[in-house]
Amino acid sequence: MSKHLKISVIILVLFVIYAPSCVDEQAIVMHEEAVLNETRNEIRTEFETEYLTEAYLFAYEITAKQKLTDFVDYLHIITDTSLDESFREKAGEMIQNTFLSENVTLQLVQHKDDPSGKINVRRLIQLGLKNKQLLPPFSIKSIVVNEPLHRTGNTTYAGSLKFSQVFTGSAQSNKSMNTMDRTADIYINKEEKIFGADTLKIWNVRLGDIR
Repeated sequence: MSKHLKISVIILVLFVIYAPSCVDEQAIVMHEEAVLNETRNEIRTEFETEYLTEAYLFAYEITAKQKLTDFVDYLHIITDTSLDESFREKAGEMIQNTFLSENVTLQLVQHKDDPSGKINVRRLIQLGLKNKQLLPPFSIKSIVVNEPLHRTGNTTYAGSLKFSQVFTGSAQSNKSMNTMDRTADIYINKEEKIFGADTLKIWNVRLGDIR
């Protein structure tokens, strides 16, 4: 066998050994599709379930507590005139996404029985972005579940949180002026979410009225 023929044979053998065959490529594609379908089915099973277990409800209650804390942080951002307007507008979007709707009523003034102290989410965001927010500085603490989440309809769960709203003398002061006990309604509803080419109806927790 000539030298050139030997080299040609060796190259051919290496190509056969290391080059992926059509069968291998097809197997890889089929495997990837199987994994994708399995993942999609797991998502559907986990998020599109018709009934939530106690473990899921407990997890959503924790999420609701975090959303309440985040809301106060977003409120501080939206009223901070030293920040760029784009950050404040984004905070307004986050506040709106935190609640069940923009018409949810919030009672956040120091005098709990003052009817003029009620404001809906839409108006709260508008005033904040226009530098007309009249709420004094405050923080929240001691968030606990007041009414555990329970099923109220085919696609709805409801409950409530209790927390303390602590007013301070100024934005720079941590001295407490007044503390109000508040209640925040919480809801879990099914909402449409887009995952790639699929649209799934999944459970999502949002805040309701604060009083």
